[in-house]
Amino acid sequence: MAINYSKTFIDRACESRDVFTLYDIVRTLDAERDLAQPLKLFVRMWEWCCSTRSGVWQYYENIPLAEFQKTADMMDRFNLDEIAIRYRAGMENWEEPEYCGDLDNWIDDNWDTLETAAIGLIELDRKSIYPIAR
Repeated sequence: MAINYSKTFIDRACESRDVFTLYDIVRTLDAERDLAQPLKLFVRMWEWCCSTRSGVWQYYENIPLAEFQKTADMMDRFNLDEIAIRYRAGMENWEEPEYCGDLDNWIDDNWDTLETAAIGLIELDRKSIYPIAR
């Protein structure tokens, strides 16, 4: 049985900038449907942004290199230049505790910018997460 979220629920989450609810929606649907790249990037980027609780180094330690490169390339494609620079620098320096602390702080300090970019990715293809007509 296909999972569907109501259009109202999705719109309300977008309008209130509830990125955590949107992450749950998109991640769930991504496992079930072949979602467009902006939505796939949204999921990957948000996983990276939320990794600062335990330290961003753990994100880099566990991401396969091919998945990392695919995410970085999508950031370039969607003109997330500053975010892509930071994302790539994290992979180059994740074993250096001082740099990872700086990156954790950058993510925390730029949360609004990251949130705006994440919502922007959803807006590029919001219609594809609406319920599928039966």
